[in-house]
Amino acid sequence: MRVVPVGGRGFDCNVFLLKDPASNAYDLVDAGVGMDHERVLAEVAAVVDPHRVRHVAVTHEHFDHVGGLPRWQELGARVVASGPTADKLRAGHDVTSKMFGADLPVLEVDAVVGDGDHVPLGGVDVAVLGTPGHSPGSLCYWHEASGTLFSGDTVFAQGGIGRFDFPDGDVRDLEASILRLERLPVRSLHCGHGPSVDGAEAGASLHGSARYVRSCVPADPAP
Repeated sequence: MRVVPVGGRGFDCNVFLLKDPASNAYDLVDAGVGMDHERVLAEVAAVVDPHRVRHVAVTHEHFDHVGGLPRWQELGARVVASGPTADKLRAGHDVTSKMFGADLPVLEVDAVVGDGDHVPLGGVDVAVLGTPGHSPGSLCYWHEASGTLFSGDTVFAQGGIGRFDFPDGDVRDLEASILRLERLPVRSLHCGHGPSVDGAEAGASLHGSARYVRSCVPADPAP
């Protein structure tokens, strides 16, 4: 599986094009905010005809990750997302996105997935990990054979973590999600914002994220 970063400027999240040279299969992780779709489309078109992108696997429901979905559906891609994300897209509303003055596009998700499911991305079978905390619908996508993790906004490089102070964020859920990710033998970490990291830096980033989130969890009150 070859990972080609596209997008990721301004309000856009990172968008990743996944390519399998053997089967010539192409898929995306996340869709960006949609305001700079033509540039994202041009970057994809430099690699493959955008009509050949089969799936867009969404990491979570915030507007900067899902705003571009309608255009990809128009091009024939199927949208993959969690149940909570699918519900918010069906309603066209997410309370956190609304805080930033943004509505969600109204659409139907083509494939609703959850923890323990698998999806074909970039010609390989990728595991779906439910990782709530930054948002209720947060997912990560994990390819064990290559050690590749698409973490959305759950963790970032150099020990960063997703915000949990949004109306439907939860720091304890985020802690549990990050501690789960820390146990994975990650060799390539692709995050929703900021740089991707490989090798020892990927594992060190997850260890740093785990330390950081532990420091954010309030102590239990004394009995």
